[in-house]
Amino acid sequence: MKITDPAFDYDKYGQQYSGRRQTEPQIAAYIYKALGDAQTVINIGAGAGSYEPEDRYVIAVEPSIAMRAQRLTNHKVPAVIGTADALPFDDQSFDAATAFVTLHHWPDIKKGLKELRRVTRQQMINSFLS
Repeated sequence: MKITDPAFDYDKYGQQYSGRRQTEPQIAAYIYKALGDAQTVINIGAGAGSYEPEDRYVIAVEPSIAMRAQRLTNHKVPAVIGTADALPFDDQSFDAATAFVTLHHWPDIKKGLKELRRVTRQQMINSFLS
């Protein structure tokens, strides 16, 4: 599936995003459970880092300069400049991959998902609903 207009311009309109999108504890608990024993995590479309586990080694990937700046303000690890469809990492570099509220912004979802699988060692899908 290709999205021709990902629409929202975080650089233009997202300067106060982290003040509006706060971590919901129940969602965070589901995410921690789904990550299982994964120690290295890549977070695609990381934004301000609302749902990044603080007890894991996280590499954040974020294309928006406004969102990357908010990460630093919120004491999160700096983000690598990048997009889901062209990750600058070796194959199987991470135990797990996360992508929260971002898929609808990817111009090429299929290519982005293939990249996530390429850079992730654990090729199973965890469900936090089970």
